[in-house]
Amino acid sequence: MNSPYTIILGAEGELGRALAREVARKGCNLILVSTTAIDLQRFAIGLQLKHDIQVNAIKLDLANQDEIHAFIKNTKDQYEIRALINNITCDWSRGENKCISELSKDDFQTRFRGAALVTWSLLPQIKSLSSSFIQHIIPFPFRKEQFSADLQHSVAKMYAFTKELEEDLKQSSVSVSMVHPAPIKSIVKQMENIGRIFEEDILSLEPALIARKAINGMLKGDRLIIPGFRNRILFYLNRHATSWFRSVEESFDSGLQPSV
Repeated sequence: MNSPYTIILGAEGELGRALAREVARKGCNLILVSTTAIDLQRFAIGLQLKHDIQVNAIKLDLANQDEIHAFIKNTKDQYEIRALINNITCDWSRGENKCISELSKDDFQTRFRGAALVTWSLLPQIKSLSSSFIQHIIPFPFRKEQFSADLQHSVAKMYAFTKELEEDLKQSSVSVSMVHPAPIKSIVKQMENIGRIFEEDILSLEPALIARKAINGMLKGDRLIIPGFRNRILFYLNRHATSWFRSVEESFDSGLQPSV
């Protein structure tokens, strides 16, 4: 992954930080994008010193079109992007003890539209490299009742967007992958603390393991990455029952441009 940069959208949660550590360990420069008010500057400096790479931390309000366009322009002008990892849908902040979506100003739909606009706008630059990567972290409903209607809709849009990207870029040098991370241990433990014990505890994984599987799978060119053997079995058993997850969302005009 050498000198170009990897962007991680939604790097402020437990999984986002684990993804950043894994990318840094492989020697790639990073742009860490916090989509909430959480400041990643100290975390970025720590990665930079430990791995001798360049790490930039940026706050980006996905509900603010002006901020998004300024971020896109600065990124195009200053950096060569080798990989873009989208982790804005569902992650956990141990420091704040809340889901990242609860800490953001915008709802799931707005967060998705902002992330899709960033992806669309940077796609020409990403396609220009001899090899590059786009990865979407998309939670799968191992227990459907955990997903609110708004989150279901947003996840379905992300799934449709990923499949459309995959189809459009299959003849290009861009490898598109999606990760269904399964329950993250920090989230499951918090639900236990408030009296909501789920059977997924035995299926939950540490963020570092999920991140390692996600990044290694991305670099190998895997299109679907599901960390954990039991989780893979559950996915293939349950995927046809979750029609809202597999439905095609009409969220994009021709050319993959998001409706914003």
